[in-house]
Amino acid sequence: MLNKLRRIIKSSIVFFLVFPAYIAAHVAVYLSVAHFFPFSQPFEKNILIWVLFMLGAFLGFSIMISTLLAHRWDNHFNRKYYFFSGVWVGFMINLLLFFAFGWAAVLLGQAVGFHFKGRVIGSLAILGGAVYSLYGIVNAFTPIVKKIEVSINNLPKVWIGKKIVQISDVHLGHIYHYDYMLEVAKKINALEPDVIVITGDLFDGTDGHIDVFVEPLNLLKASRGIFYASGNHETYLGVGKTFEVLGRTKITCLRNEVKVVDGLQFVGIDYPAPNEKISVAATIKKIADFKASEPSVLLWHMPSQIAKIRKLGISLMLSGHTHKGQLFPFGIVTRLMFGGYDYGLKKKGNFSIHTSCGLGAWGTPMRTEKHSEIVEITLAKG
Repeated sequence: MLNKLRRIIKSSIVFFLVFPAYIAAHVAVYLSVAHFFPFSQPFEKNILIWVLFMLGAFLGFSIMISTLLAHRWDNHFNRKYYFFSGVWVGFMINLLLFFAFGWAAVLLGQAVGFHFKGRVIGSLAILGGAVYSLYGIVNAFTPIVKKIEVSINNLPKVWIGKKIVQISDVHLGHIYHYDYMLEVAKKINALEPDVIVITGDLFDGTDGHIDVFVEPLNLLKASRGIFYASGNHETYLGVGKTFEVLGRTKITCLRNEVKVVDGLQFVGIDYPAPNEKISVAATIKKIADFKASEPSVLLWHMPSQIAKIRKLGISLMLSGHTHKGQLFPFGIVTRLMFGGYDYGLKKKGNFSIHTSCGLGAWGTPMRTEKHSEIVEITLAKG
């Protein structure tokens, strides 16, 4: 009961912080449209005001309405409405970005004595926002295979040249549904991985109807095993439901435990419940079968607590969570938040970390920072 109350309070705080900014974005877009497309007649201006107000009110609130509907009734209409509402959120962010570019062009032009035509700037901003949003949607639904090589000290000979495929932040649910996971499974199997690792947020926290994903998840094939560690969205969904569904698949859930495969340790750490914190290094130390002197691969959803994890002797840490900001320019924010570990492969001494930008998307079904990705990791002896 206390945890539920804490979640409600936390959600309310987030709502009252984020929603005003969301409304402010709509207002900023309206003011930009009114400036770049001036109307000489008051009647025309009033029509514009009411059209934009009604459009903004309906579409602006749609993300909340569609989330409630989709969570309550999982059907074709609600999934499409949820998708459309998410697209509107991304489009508004991109439109605001391109109007910012437009205002910058106007100010720069005035500084050098050149005056742009308002309608031209406005039209280009709207066109740019629309095209950039379409580009983001394509990126979000057409995953690429990213290939990297990681060297590990004392790697057993049997693992040299072998492949680990990492997927993270798939967010299976209303938007990334059954058919998407079927295609993902085909792409992954075509790589003939030795091991598949899933580093959290496999499911989206707004959708409790995840039984449908048992079949496509069971299509995944890896000769030496499929391992999973939970993410924050599984805690929103309910870890009980998550592990019950995954218990009907071939996936091995690593819950603060280690699995040794041919001399290589795979360690998985549970993501803590909301309002709880854990020390990853301390949790690993409590795992009786973990040996710091032996090569290891850690599955921990968030690229955090890295200094202590590195000192523990972990060879390779695999994470996700950040989405690389998902939409430009939020990648700048994630880079600052995670000290440069928000995306890609980083190496320090005998320790390596790879953070994936993810295979799905959250909030809006767009990606303008990075493509959705499947990561193929080839192991080499350090």
